[in-house]
Amino acid sequence: MSHVTETDADDEAKAKDETEAETKVKAEAGAAPAGAETPHHQSVVPHPPTGWRRFRYIGPGILWALAALATGELLFTPRVGAQYGYTLMWALVAVLALKLFVTREIGRYSVVTGRRLLTGLAGLPGPRGWAIWVILLPQLVVGIAAIAGIASAAGSAVAIAVPGPIQLWTGVVIAAAAGLVLFGHYAGVEWVSRILGIGLAVGAVVAAIQVGPDLGEAAAGFVPVPPDDLVVAEILPWLGFLSNGAAGLMWYSYWITAKGVGMAGAPADERPDPRDLDGGQIAQVRGWLRTMTLDSTFAVVGVAVITVAFLVLGAELLRPEGVVPAEADVARDLTRLFSEVFGSVGFWLMVVGLVSAFWTATLTNIDGWQRLYTDGVRRLLPARLVDRRWTRPVVIGRSAVVGWLAALPFAVFLISGDPVTLLTLAGSIEAVHIPLVAALVLWLNRRTVPPALRAGPIATALVVTAVAFFTGFAGYYLWQQIVG
Repeated sequence: MSHVTETDADDEAKAKDETEAETKVKAEAGAAPAGAETPHHQSVVPHPPTGWRRFRYIGPGILWALAALATGELLFTPRVGAQYGYTLMWALVAVLALKLFVTREIGRYSVVTGRRLLTGLAGLPGPRGWAIWVILLPQLVVGIAAIAGIASAAGSAVAIAVPGPIQLWTGVVIAAAAGLVLFGHYAGVEWVSRILGIGLAVGAVVAAIQVGPDLGEAAAGFVPVPPDDLVVAEILPWLGFLSNGAAGLMWYSYWITAKGVGMAGAPADERPDPRDLDGGQIAQVRGWLRTMTLDSTFAVVGVAVITVAFLVLGAELLRPEGVVPAEADVARDLTRLFSEVFGSVGFWLMVVGLVSAFWTATLTNIDGWQRLYTDGVRRLLPARLVDRRWTRPVVIGRSAVVGWLAALPFAVFLISGDPVTLLTLAGSIEAVHIPLVAALVLWLNRRTVPPALRAGPIATALVVTAVAFFTGFAGYYLWQQIVG
């Protein structure tokens, strides 16, 4: 994870499918046009890592998991446990499995082509940029609501330990996260936050084991039968954010390319066209796909363990007392998850963990959305405007961080003041957006990835199932709104 730099755009600008305007920018900078031969030009497929070296590329999945920890796992899962106990265990497992295969398809595109997801979506048949509009417009709303909700949850946690109004601490959280994304001086802070986040996850697992879940009820929850009192509006944001929403799924493409996984590890002007790969090159790319699968699976398994732990704590500790974390008291309600198991020590461990998790999520989400917004806006600009000073990636990215991802979220929080309401709105849009993203990625890979490197029938069927699953929940939600 890093701040927006000219390098981010340079990597994309060297891709073979760059726009005419981007080619002009490179020509003015003295770079050769895409596809032009140089004296030493040759196609390169990086050699995939083997053995333990594959674990050096475990990273994008961890960022992907950290982006989701504070919403789907830490906030909404205890709420679901408090409201429905273990009856939605089947939905939890289904969502994690289906999102894994959607994530693999997004990673597949970037591994095989070395390009970011929006590069491919921009080239889909139809009116210019239609797929980018479909992606970007909902995420403009989600970005504001989600950051406002996550940051205010962090502010409510800070307010437990430090005197001062939640409004003040929410502003501090947003300003600190935005500042670090803008200037990039946060390597040490990021590692501390990761360690605290891992500590929170380990604490949740230990607490869940000590609480001792009702194994009979938990096992019954794997039967896919919706509870009679199910209100889809209550669980739709959980399904949307669990193991990352539509935006987080797309960010995986950015983090794969930034890590240099697959074709992204080769210079852009030396990457072969995926359709021209020979047998040996295909075998090398398959090695990278296995590494990417290891990374994404590692993340989902970790998310699954943490999510089940928080579901157990919500079902065993909050449900008997009728406590559903909500509004400005969300952080104080969540501290019960540790304080009832570990006492006063657990209370303060939970407070520190909440501040760290929600602040890290604020940082990660601002970073992810500014990448998405910067990339999307540049691809929608008319060709004549791409080479202007004010349309450079660094300018668009910084403007997005300061205005859309910092000032607007803080203003929205001051108006709303309820973290759960804000995140419920964001998560519901994410849940509705996921089937569209999954369908577009599947179509893109069918057009771009050679048959030998495409997903097999089972993996493809599971992505199609993800489209149907989330479409079904979204349709059921709309039906409840109409008849209710």
